[in-house]
Amino acid sequence: DAKEIASADGVRLVTSDSSVCAVFICNLFSGIFTDKRVRQALNHALDIDELIKTVMSGAGRPLNGPLTPYHLGCDPSTPRYDYRPEKARRLLKEAGLGSGLQLILDVPTVMPDRAPQLAARMAEQYARIGIDTEVREFEDRPAYAEMVRSKEIDDACCFDSSPLSTYRVLREKFHSGYHGPWWMGYESTQVNDLLDRAAETPSFGVRRELYQDAYGRIRDDAPWIFLFSPRRLWAVRETVDHHLATRADGVIRFD
Repeated sequence: DAKEIASADGVRLVTSDSSVCAVFICNLFSGIFTDKRVRQALNHALDIDELIKTVMSGAGRPLNGPLTPYHLGCDPSTPRYDYRPEKARRLLKEAGLGSGLQLILDVPTVMPDRAPQLAARMAEQYARIGIDTEVREFEDRPAYAEMVRSKEIDDACCFDSSPLSTYRVLREKFHSGYHGPWWMGYESTQVNDLLDRAAETPSFGVRRELYQDAYGRIRDDAPWIFLFSPRRLWAVRETVDHHLATRADGVIRFD
């Protein structure tokens, strides 16, 4: 659609990075993802750049953790899970799992709107290291959200983490003492302590350091399959002579 709009007369295309994280939340209550090595393996088994190119037509930015650069707690120095299928195989072997591993992914048909296509591509990549992936699609998006909130997912579920607040994302999704709506069984006393200390720290700089420490630990523990932050696109008529300003939260301003 973007290519068609960009080629139309009298219209220009405006793009912007977003604060949204497209991810798969892993079920840490039961199943294969209770082992950290499996979670790390399935992150290393994905070629995120290829997924962005084929599923999003390039309109995305790889994640190196559960936040985007627009979040206070994001640490740009944290390394991504690079595409390393051999390491993925080794981690699965260390976890006692070889070829023929069965994986079930839950996806909504909208929000993220290309979740089914994304899961299909992921299944193709997982097949390269011997993982057999079943994709279960859910058309009722509100019911899907309630299913996730009730923690009744299969091995992992596709979700778009959208709050721009570092406090909300990390507390609601990773603090095991809080048991937030999107928390899926992740346990780390170190992360809990860092988040508690950050919440009561008035110093901006110190709070950022605490959040970034938690960010790195969460990345290493891999309670999510970290994918990408999608780019937002707008079509604007050239007759609109105002300056268009975009924000990470999706709000646009005409100055």
